[in-house]
Amino acid sequence: MTHVFTTKILSASIFLVAGFNSQATLAEPRHAPGIIVSASPLARTTTELAAPVTVMTRNNILRRGASTLGGLLGDQPGISQSSFARGASRPIIRGLDNNRVRIQENGLAARDVSALSEDHGVPIDPYSAERVEVIRGPAVLRYGSEAIGGLVSILNNRIPDRLPTGDFEAEIQTEYTTGDKGWQGGGSTNFSVGDFVGHADGFARTTDDYATPQGRQRNSGTRSSGLSVGGSIILDNGYVGLSVTNYDSEYSVPGTHAAANQLSIDMEQIRVGSRLVLDDLDGFISGVHLDAGYSDYTHDEVSHLNGTIGSRFNNDEWETRIELLHTPFSALKGAFGLQLAQRDLSATGEGGELIAPSDRLLLAGFIFEEWKVAPSITLQFGGRIEHVNLQGFGVQPTTFEGVTLPGAALDNFGSQRDLTFTPLSGSVGAVFDIGNNVSLGTNLQYVERAPNLLELFAKGPHEATETFEIGNPGLSNESATSFELSLKRDTGPVTFEAAAFYTSFTDFIFKSETGFVCGDEFNTCGIANTAGVEDELRQVAYAQRDTVFQGLELAASWTFLPLDEGAIGVDGRFDYVQAEFEGGGNVPRIPPLRYGLGIFFEGDDFFGRISFLRAAEQNDVALNETPTNGYIDVRAEATYGFQLPSSNLPLEVGIIGTNLLNDDIRNHLSFKKEEVLEPGTSVRFFLRTHF
Repeated sequence: MTHVFTTKILSASIFLVAGFNSQATLAEPRHAPGIIVSASPLARTTTELAAPVTVMTRNNILRRGASTLGGLLGDQPGISQSSFARGASRPIIRGLDNNRVRIQENGLAARDVSALSEDHGVPIDPYSAERVEVIRGPAVLRYGSEAIGGLVSILNNRIPDRLPTGDFEAEIQTEYTTGDKGWQGGGSTNFSVGDFVGHADGFARTTDDYATPQGRQRNSGTRSSGLSVGGSIILDNGYVGLSVTNYDSEYSVPGTHAAANQLSIDMEQIRVGSRLVLDDLDGFISGVHLDAGYSDYTHDEVSHLNGTIGSRFNNDEWETRIELLHTPFSALKGAFGLQLAQRDLSATGEGGELIAPSDRLLLAGFIFEEWKVAPSITLQFGGRIEHVNLQGFGVQPTTFEGVTLPGAALDNFGSQRDLTFTPLSGSVGAVFDIGNNVSLGTNLQYVERAPNLLELFAKGPHEATETFEIGNPGLSNESATSFELSLKRDTGPVTFEAAAFYTSFTDFIFKSETGFVCGDEFNTCGIANTAGVEDELRQVAYAQRDTVFQGLELAASWTFLPLDEGAIGVDGRFDYVQAEFEGGGNVPRIPPLRYGLGIFFEGDDFFGRISFLRAAEQNDVALNETPTNGYIDVRAEATYGFQLPSSNLPLEVGIIGTNLLNDDIRNHLSFKKEEVLEPGTSVRFFLRTHF
């Protein structure tokens, strides 16, 4: 391992991060470090919440250098990632993905199509994040039933919420990575004029095909960039602001067919967000938090071999949320509010129409309350009711798991559908302070989710995934009843967070391969001889079955050896999830058991860590799914902070190496795992400064 690591270092260039600030740093934020600002409207720490919360701070985000949210969070306990392409990787929480994991920025949804398919990227770059929180439990119901598996909340300063103590600050970044010859540059600035605070940030990134233990992964390069501007008026008891963001990305899709056709996805989103925050009001309503946003999203799935567009997705979406905090009412304090959202979606292309123009209208009311029944016992409640109207053009499959599916048995033209759902959800949790900074949390929740547009109305080819997808307008609400027990300690030389969970789904919506193949039209599905069919697409259909998810997860750290210049410690992690259909059979694409261990040194100026993550073989597979071998991912990092001798400019330099054993890593959650290896050994170099 040492030889590999040294060789990669000597063959690499350097990664540079630079920043500059005027006379002073920002004032203390409205929510101090360690306070969870999404999981509770009441600003609580992790040990004061009934369910586990994973928090990643700005330093950790920059040090990891991930280009996607999946890559940023995918090795955290209970969180894995999809990996269809380098530019498309979403977090998967406890085996639940896509429409069961809500991704949001500053309280509003990502408003993209990443939840519809694994090949679609999230138009939020981790570089923009000041903080990322992954949340489960009662407070998640404030944001929507699509967070039935959890919430990934990205928090940043694009709408500033405070005045800087100086007039101006800025940050500039560049970096280089050996495994994909990747370069990145970016920067941000904040400035104030009177009570006005302005913000701007931007980045650009490019990578080549990445290296694997078996050679270069063809057609895996990426190019992405983004620019955001915003500003706020800071009030005596809050702020009001606006931001506009443009995100542009083109990433190639690896795999035999995709590489042969030089397939890539060209994505662009323009996103507008606004926010009004008023706190410390007189009367029963003590605070008002209003968020509103709109986005225009499109992406093309392009074959550069012949210049054709296989599929084009368009998504126009707006969302408004108002949350009202109230003064204590009897023994209760908390918040309630309304959410309104509308979405217009279509997907067309040369191959046909995956989904005709469809729309979704959502109106929801929600509540979160807290009751301190004793000095060491706190109860937390959440509730939500939604009215969801979905309109689209759908076909009706005859059967799926009973087979008899192919094209001749389908209504090839379909009909217009107007469907209405009323999901109801509720949650109750309890937090017990058992002393010595340790808390015990329990959480019981029942959540209903309406089917999404693609689950209902899909009816054609999807070129990037090489699938022919068939929705089912007869789907009903999906519901989940879950119980969770957690034990947490977040201060002191020993910290830990352990959780056990059990979730029973009724009418769990899933998609799976039927075993048939199709061309671009219905009448080619399931034919015995595919000769003469231009494309061979795997037929995928949606169905519902009752399922049970259960699992364990653990993260712990022990700083056991204090030294004059710092301290040495060890950390570890473990997670396991099992998901089975009632009556027998495994749910598709469930993460394998994983465990890991690391040793670190942390001082005022230096941080170093070496660790490994072991993923076991996954043999608990579904119908038409294959087992996946295990792997070991060894990582090492070192960062050092110092000041330039001739100035007060602080610098931080670092080296981070991943997959240092150059192991063959295949992600069981990937639809392309048989064709596509994850990256091999790679080293990233960086330099960062603030003043």
